[in-house]
Amino acid sequence: MKKILLLHGWNDENYTSMTKETDAWHNRKKFVDMLSEDFEVYKLNFPGFCCESEPKQKEWFLEDYANYVKEYLETNNLKVDYILGYSFGGAVAIEYNQIYNNDQKLILVSPAITRNTKKTIKFIKTPRCIKCIRDFFRNLYLKHIVKNEYMIHGTRFLNNSYQNIVRVELLKQVQEINPNNITIIYGNSDKMVNPGYIIKNIDIKYRDSIYIIDGGHDIANDNPKEIINIIKKQG
Repeated sequence: MKKILLLHGWNDENYTSMTKETDAWHNRKKFVDMLSEDFEVYKLNFPGFCCESEPKQKEWFLEDYANYVKEYLETNNLKVDYILGYSFGGAVAIEYNQIYNNDQKLILVSPAITRNTKKTIKFIKTPRCIKCIRDFFRNLYLKHIVKNEYMIHGTRFLNNSYQNIVRVELLKQVQEINPNNITIIYGNSDKMVNPGYIIKNIDIKYRDSIYIIDGGHDIANDNPKEIINIIKKQG
């Protein structure tokens, strides 16, 4: 049975301060249970999620999350055949592949490759100023004007880290991965990320690696069977 590592998304309901759950995939349990019928499944919780302690640093970047995956695999002496990244977890999977040039196949489900919200884009283009002032007004804007749930419920570490990872655009990095080693699955009514933009702008050699199925951003709950069937076809 082939081994698959699951990297969860950025869900504020799974913040340690918001839940007593110890598994960041508890809200997609049916999908995980179905996947376990055909694969040996491994999961991890990123820091600050589902009782996983936060590091001493005040913030992480995407590279830190990729290193965390590497550390998990090494600590558990684990070699997996697939890494499945969901939403933000998809971004981590891409970064992990970039840094370590590994040979695991990537399954990216509703991946956060590029952002879809005008509010995020507008904020990213805000002129730079002294970092402490910029951070203060950034957090004020997102908490009290945008009312971003991720920011309202997050710790300092989670809020700072979220702001670092939400800016990252990964379309270029995706196109540096061997097309045979990547599968991208989106829901046709996904409002959180921008599958249409990706399909339009990605190199044509990746078109066969992209699947659009019925469902929204939460396609693991909307359409778990079809996702698993796609994964099983990857060999």
